[in-house]
Amino acid sequence: MKIISLLLLVATLDASTTRFLTYNILNYSDDSSREENYISILELIEPNLIVAQEIISQTGYDNFKNHVLEVLEPSSWLGAPFINQTAQQDIALYFKHEDFTYINTNAINTAQSSGTRDVIEWTMMHNQSGIEFNIYGVHLKASSGTSNAVQRLEEVTVLRNHLNNLNPNSKFIVAGDFNIYSNNSNSEPAFDMLTSEGENSQGQLFDPINRIGNWHNNSSFADVHTQSPRTTQFGGGANGGMDDRFDWLFISESMLSTESDVHYMEDTYEVLGNDGNHFNDAINNGNNSAVSNEIANALHSASDHLPVYMDVWFDDLVYGDSSIVISEIMINPSAVSDSYGEWFEVVNMTDMTINLQGWTIKDGDENGHIINNIGNTLLISPGEYIVLSRNNDFSINGGLISDYVYEGISFSNSEDAILLMNVEGEIIDEVQYTNSWPILSGSSIEIHDLNLNNNDNFNWFSATSTYGDGDFGTPGISFNGTLKTDHSMDLPMSFSLSHAYPNPFNPSTMVEIQNSSGKNLKLEIFNLNGYLIKSVENRWTSLGAYNFTWDAKKEANGVYFFRLSDVNNSIIRKVVLLK
Repeated sequence: MKIISLLLLVATLDASTTRFLTYNILNYSDDSSREENYISILELIEPNLIVAQEIISQTGYDNFKNHVLEVLEPSSWLGAPFINQTAQQDIALYFKHEDFTYINTNAINTAQSSGTRDVIEWTMMHNQSGIEFNIYGVHLKASSGTSNAVQRLEEVTVLRNHLNNLNPNSKFIVAGDFNIYSNNSNSEPAFDMLTSEGENSQGQLFDPINRIGNWHNNSSFADVHTQSPRTTQFGGGANGGMDDRFDWLFISESMLSTESDVHYMEDTYEVLGNDGNHFNDAINNGNNSAVSNEIANALHSASDHLPVYMDVWFDDLVYGDSSIVISEIMINPSAVSDSYGEWFEVVNMTDMTINLQGWTIKDGDENGHIINNIGNTLLISPGEYIVLSRNNDFSINGGLISDYVYEGISFSNSEDAILLMNVEGEIIDEVQYTNSWPILSGSSIEIHDLNLNNNDNFNWFSATSTYGDGDFGTPGISFNGTLKTDHSMDLPMSFSLSHAYPNPFNPSTMVEIQNSSGKNLKLEIFNLNGYLIKSVENRWTSLGAYNFTWDAKKEANGVYFFRLSDVNNSIIRKVVLLK
């Protein structure tokens, strides 16, 4: 029945969001004076994978892991095997082994002259989803001028040809220090080589935030500049102030789409510490509105580049059979406040009774509730509708008959979601609604054909039958059921009807009737389709408590409703016959 919508709350639910970081850490071999700065910076970013440039040889590779990452989060990090690039500075990849598994390393022979570096290709696997992807570490020829721009073009031409030959729909990230000054195709043809469609668009790179232009020494790009956070010369780094966008995280076209099983999460691309107010200035000069003074100083002292990171979503959501379907939702009650009157209804689409005990309910803000019912059961029979709500007090919840009360879940009136997961963590059903759905104040939305996709707003309708205190909906029955559940209550109630015991039952169950007024009461029993099975009246006309036992040995398995009423009010209890 379900058509899976990967637009659903990709930033939430249980799918994995991981943070990728690229950072030129400036000629690092073993520098204890800067290691505390790196630790402070990484502690704030909380990356899951790091591509680091300007690691100096195997020594720098080992020390960064041991003196920085192991101090930051002991026993959490691994490194991909180190490749010495025969240049003074090397590129390294570190990753949290809980999140990723290393598969392979390959050097792309982009170095065109002594002192330039190859691009390093790592094949990795995301553990929870099992999805493989490639990530590339880049550090192109530095410095301005025509000869350096030509060398950068030669380097990226080799890289682009390699990317063009990857399998179609490959997922890849290209991260690093590109030392490219602008998108001008004449002065910096390397950028056009990387990002243009070309004859083969397979290897085309995309800027996730699409901030492309002549960014060199241009205040219009001040908020994305990554070099240099310094205006004084020290430690071998550049000192020009914030005026260049050298450091990038590029992605493949397939990662742009939220329909992809691996994609960039919108609005997560960040240059740490760049508040857009330090153009041609040091990052720690005066106030920095993006980070604390401590972090601004750490960024200033650690390197002449700022770290750049983004979040990537991997689809590790597991979907089970659509045994339970969300069939009705009261998003915005009118008779009572949302905090009292919100509810949703589910129906069992199978031919077996299902126990919802231990299942999880989630909303769009990733608030969760694990169903924990008295007696360790919340049974829903074949074809049965049950109601889960925020409140089960009939006198204050709008006159709703509720089967279970959840906590910590609330529905936005304009855009939200409901998610049901079984005890194995499989998503059994989910509904994501927006303000384009037929949501009216005081009216539930209901799906009329349970075999249609309930993530499509065209399959939902505003309810037109009243219940309880006057809101519209059919909680606990099908949208066209004939069993009336509306109440026009005279408070206080002059009678009560207990919940049936046992329930489920076979073949008989009992309810207690309390008559507090001496008025004539009528007890009716209906089946799930709303047809009257039995009616008893003129039996409880005196004050007092009475027990009524129903023997259902001649009836079929299923859901039945007891309705006790006088001329003004009625109370309904649901029972389940299991033979």
